Amino acid sequence: MKHITLTLLLTAIVSAGTAQLTERKFHVYGRYSAGGMDTAVYNHVGIGFEWHVHKNIGLIYNVDLQLRNDDFRHIHAPMGLAGGPLLIYASAARWWNDDEINDDSDGLGFLIGFLILALPDGISGHFSPGYKWDISPYANGLGIDFIKNRENGETWIKYACSFGTRVHYSVIDNMTISGFLETRKAAGQPWGFGGGIGFGYAFINK
Repeated sequence: MKHITLTLLLTAIVSAGTAQLTERKFHVYGRYSAGGMDTAVYNHVGIGFEWHVHKNIGLIYNVDLQLRNDDFRHIHAPMGLAGGPLLIYASAARWWNDDEINDDSDGLGFLIGFLILALPDGISGHFSPGYKWDISPYANGLGIDFIKNRENGETWIKYACSFGTRVHYSVIDNMTISGFLETRKAAGQPWGFGGGIGFGYAFINK
């Protein structure tokens, strides 16, 4: 709860400055982190994509792999990445198989599927304390984890969320390096706490 409160407080002050990173429309980055949850420790690698819709606000999309030393594996993705294609597929299958095609309902199914597919994993705030620096608290609340217990073969699909703060530094031109601290959780699993580093590329000037 303390971590969530800290994130919300940092988000509340992002309007106090401008963020040079968000002068670019998009930011793609790879990251690595390590941490612990209950008695287990984990290593975490992922790819993130951020769409800066405002100088102080970004929409986040994440795909991650978490390896735990207790033989659990997590693959993380935005909810829309799973729900959107399923609805699109269902609409396509109905359109293909029905003798009487309902263009309105099938078209609506496709549209809703693509809208769900576009849902972000979360949202970020941005505050620039100085030249080339960017502080970015974030809250990812629309994720799912595909979890497997490799010891007994059981698998689950669980709601997942994460909260944290990143500090970005623009090294040269569009290249960025970052450090971050975060807490993350999948339903039915303990909270995890960790930190790591990331390297990214920001592109397309606004």
